[in-house]
Amino acid sequence: MNRAKVTAEPGQPTMVIERTFDAPRDKVFAAMTQKDKLERWWIGPGYTTRVEHLDVRDGGSWRFVQTSPNGAEFIFHGSFHMVSPEMTVQTFEFDGLAERGHVSLQKIELIEVGNGMTKLVSTGTCLSVDDRDGMISGGMEEGMQQTYAMLDEVLKLM
Repeated sequence: MNRAKVTAEPGQPTMVIERTFDAPRDKVFAAMTQKDKLERWWIGPGYTTRVEHLDVRDGGSWRFVQTSPNGAEFIFHGSFHMVSPEMTVQTFEFDGLAERGHVSLQKIELIEVGNGMTKLVSTGTCLSVDDRDGMISGGMEEGMQQTYAMLDEVLKLM
């Protein structure tokens, strides 16, 4: 499996995710910004995702609800600060924590690397090292690997 590389330096609130997709940038961008496609790949095993709100533009926002096989719902949301096929800057927050306000800022770059391939470089900065480490220890990386594998499948069908 084509796995994403996750770099999280000790003592830093930042993490960098890098992965290459076998599809041109415009196709990857479409899969990341269209409701019907997001609902097919932004999921974990056995989960479903409902895109409740998606306003992909500078100043827009998003809200996704994941439902587990036992019916538990997990809400994710954020705001778009800048949107383009080359680079998107957005916030990300998971509502399942005991206290609110654990927001991260993400810069997602889609870089054409030739032969119809696109490299994703996502740089995320949390408000604290504890927030970042909590995301990583909470299974974020494995879930992300699975969602990117699902994105590969969606890209093949586009």
